[in-house]
Amino acid sequence: MMKDIGYYEHEMLNAIDKIGKYVGDMNLWEFCDDGKTFDACCMQLQHIGECGTKLLSLTSKNYKNIPFADMSGFRNRISHDYAGIDEEIIWSTIKYSLPDLKKLLKGERKS
Repeated sequence: MMKDIGYYEHEMLNAIDKIGKYVGDMNLWEFCDDGKTFDACCMQLQHIGECGTKLLSLTSKNYKNIPFADMSGFRNRISHDYAGIDEEIIWSTIKYSLPDLKKLLKGERKS
């Protein structure tokens, strides 16, 4: 299957939705105590970072305001320093960065 720009945008949005379902109405402390949810969210965050990297390699399109380099670096940090991940940073990313990313990606899909 040929993977195109739309595929990677869709995958990123799907991963964001999965994370939202995983955390539901948890608070930070519940999230930190739930190893399965933490692991599942980290896996989806890795997927988002990887899709962002692949997306940029396919296009010269200027994705305004989407910090793909930061996302790729975050993905690498999760992948290569898993034991050193700060749970509060993951939580903050989920609660504050992903909703903004979702809006930006949906805006890009419309244009």
